[in-house]
Amino acid sequence: MTIKQRLNTPEQESERINVPTTTLAKARCTGEPAIPYIKIGKTVRYDPAAVDAWLAKNSHNVGAA
Repeated sequence: MTIKQRLNTPEQESERINVPTTTLAKARCTGEPAIPYIKIGKTVRYDPAAVDAWLAKNSHNVGAA
């Protein structure tokens, strides 16, 4: 069984969530914020579903009036 999953490069994920690539790089190095990423050798990829779940879990005052 093969599962095809789209993984984004740091540049693609940066554009998708409107965060600078430098912020993603700093998060990977320091662990703060703990944005989930996948490392395959030297290659870094982001699973959009995992990042969306992390954003939902770490969002504050969403929907507050």
